Amino acid sequence: MSNSIALEWTPADAPRQRLVFTAKDTNEWVRLVMEDQDGTWQVTSQEVVTDVDLEQYGAEDGSPVTGYHGP
Repeated sequence: MSNSIALEWTPADAPRQRLVFTAKDTNEWVRLVMEDQDGTWQVTSQEVVTDVDLEQYGAEDGSPVTGYHGP
C-alpha cells in the first residue's frame, strides 16, 4: 500500500474494518472499504475520489495539531 492512508477499527458487533485511500498518478485517490473475512481483507466498496484531507486532533481544545492535504 504505497502512497496510501489506511485506518482500521473493530466495531462492537462486526468484523474488523479497513478504510484505505490510495493515490493515483492523477490528482485522484481510490477509496476502498474493506472487511476482514477469516483473516483475509475483502473489498466491500470502492470509488475514485478527489481532495482527500487528513487531520489529526489531539489538543484539548480540539484544534488540529497536524494535517495532511493530498497531492
